Amino acid sequence: MKFSCSGKDFEIPDTWQIKAGVLGWTPSVASYPATADPHYPTIVIPFGFIAPPKRDLGTPWFDETRMVRILQGLRSGILLPPIELHEPPDGSMFRYAVRDGFHRFYAAAALGFTHLPATVYPYFAFDS
Repeated sequence: MKFSCSGKDFEIPDTWQIKAGVLGWTPSVASYPATADPHYPTIVIPFGFIAPPKRDLGTPWFDETRMVRILQGLRSGILLPPIELHEPPDGSMFRYAVRDGFHRFYAAAALGFTHLPATVYPYFAFDS
């Protein structure tokens, strides 16, 4: 099935969604429940503020096993890690960029969540 989020089109095969038990399922809450980092708060951010993450050329778009596991976790409501974001200094049209959470971003978008739990780290925390 094809999806779109923040101007980015992507596809998660129906067979993966069937395997995960999520085909046709929609969430009843805006965001999935998430764990927290004791040093940085977890906040809930609308998808529209987050740039859709990209993959490096030659890197497979999604890993089936990982995507199925995340889809199952999102549906079951278990605590998953928030995605990790930073505020890039490049003047992007989006306030935040994903540092970690590629599969969680797209899985949550595909299921119909409107917001993501996120931890916003300083930009320099990852670049040195």
